[in-house]
Amino acid sequence: AVTGDFGKSMRDGRPAIELVMERVPATLAITLPALALKIGIGIPAGIYAALHRNSMADRLTMAASVAGFTMPSFVLALLFVLVFAVQLGWLPASGNSGLSSAILPILTLGTGGAAIMARFTRSAMLEVLGQPYIRAASAKGVSWPRVVAQHALPNAAIPTVTIVGFMVGSLVAGAVVVESVFAWPGIGRLLVSAVANRDLAIVQAILMVIAAWMVMANLTVDLAYGWLDPRVRGTAAAH
Repeated sequence: AVTGDFGKSMRDGRPAIELVMERVPATLAITLPALALKIGIGIPAGIYAALHRNSMADRLTMAASVAGFTMPSFVLALLFVLVFAVQLGWLPASGNSGLSSAILPILTLGTGGAAIMARFTRSAMLEVLGQPYIRAASAKGVSWPRVVAQHALPNAAIPTVTIVGFMVGSLVAGAVVVESVFAWPGIGRLLVSAVANRDLAIVQAILMVIAAWMVMANLTVDLAYGWLDPRVRGTAAAH
């Protein structure tokens, strides 16, 4: 396993890592757009909710975040299938027949995560907006948009990046459920099939790929810390 040789699949007789790597592009095809959806919706919504605290937009963001926390991904997937595939007939319910087949898996992975991202971003922004240096900048006559852009957002970015890193790792776990529901040919569905067939070589290869994914996610978060906060770079240089 250390050398990348996990043996051959008991079912197909082919090298396990080869079978797994064939499925990786399909998983990336839904997880990366889903991550972009989480960030593109969740972070702006959280910032807006924090800047308009106790407004209707803030209340809607909090309600959506509660739904995102409590609704399992398979329930959300079935709900999307019922609405967009069965009732409206706009999108296919399963399979991999092109871009249209990827829309529902991407929405399922991204929607709930966007609500969670909005909640954490709002909390980070509210904490920063309550700091003395924010009030001091406002008291000096600095315009509020400039205070937000130059002081609030950079300091709120650190905890937000932490949540993004966590969600990058959680995407793999979500893909296992979503790919099974939508019959999407990625590593999540392959993992379920391998466990059911007791194909240990495939299971080991998939777990190693997931571990590498997690390491890359954590490394990216650490590098982002240094880019966002000069104090982190100074600490690293001192050591």
